[in-house]
Amino acid sequence: MRSQPLLLALPVLLLACEEQGSGITVGKQATAECALSKDSLVDTEWVILKAMPDKTEIPDHKTRMKFVKGDDGLQVKYNVGSLSDMYTYDCETKGEGLVCVEEPKVKDMCQALLVADAECTDAKLKELAPNASDDEIKKGIEEAVANVEKYKGGEGWDSFKLNNNNLGNKLQGILYVDIDTRNCRLRITDNYVTIYNGKRLEDSNPTGTNPFVKHEGGELLWEHCTDSGDVAITQLTEYPEDLTNVAVIREAGMGDEVHFWYLGDDGRQAAETCDVTYDLWFDGTNPQKGLKPEIVDAKGGKEYRWHWSHKWTEPNKDGTPLAGTTFIHRKWTCQDATKNGEEVSCAALVIR
Repeated sequence: MRSQPLLLALPVLLLACEEQGSGITVGKQATAECALSKDSLVDTEWVILKAMPDKTEIPDHKTRMKFVKGDDGLQVKYNVGSLSDMYTYDCETKGEGLVCVEEPKVKDMCQALLVADAECTDAKLKELAPNASDDEIKKGIEEAVANVEKYKGGEGWDSFKLNNNNLGNKLQGILYVDIDTRNCRLRITDNYVTIYNGKRLEDSNPTGTNPFVKHEGGELLWEHCTDSGDVAITQLTEYPEDLTNVAVIREAGMGDEVHFWYLGDDGRQAAETCDVTYDLWFDGTNPQKGLKPEIVDAKGGKEYRWHWSHKWTEPNKDGTPLAGTTFIHRKWTCQDATKNGEEVSCAALVIR
């Protein structure tokens, strides 16, 4: 089982909407009555209102957020337009709106300070990450100092220094949520925090500042993919004979049938004392739930076979290349409750 994010060089263009007066008609007509407020956001889902080349606008669930009630208050789950990732932000009131922040990368913040010859102290990190606990700050400093001492003066120092002191070094996501009661929607500014030359800076993520409208379609995926290495995208309708040499594909044509096999070692051996099911998702929606894997006789005993297929038939409406994604959410409930678990795996390919 691998635990790493899905990293694909797929060109996903997220176009920012402009204010009225630029030639773009923004959103709906003014709403006479709007019950929307920062206190009514729990359990609501929102998608970006995306500007199209012809100056129309469409809701696009590929950039989405959901407000939920966390242990310590309001939170928002947000995918930042990612194919595979889902991030959680803690929200606090700011005027009539909200400021929502990710858990800070304390160790990385300290490293960014140290490589710029700035002080990394408890007080400084508390200033940069006020929500971090004393234990988190202490651990972050210890790990950062050890890393800097490991690299400083060695061959890898210049690379380490560059990686920790550049404007693209994202140390904490931050969302500014404004309530637009005139159009009964949200206005989201999607930023991130970095430390450059020892100073805290904010910059914009590709999504930028855009209107988000309440989602009114089908069920959406709010899970984070933790495994992107165990799903093989193939043209094979039969289980691969040689798991060390599987012929995978990275592209497919519109309307082609694409086959997926989950081949992870952790999901192969069948367990008689466990009830195993899985859910499938395509492009973050259209779930198929409560499915059961096939069980076959193999050399090592009974094994699960996780196989599904899909056809992509509609291109992106904005003309950008379509990145076809699939998620498999495996779940197992066992007689021995200590063995219960779940895992979310994913894969993607370009559809031409």
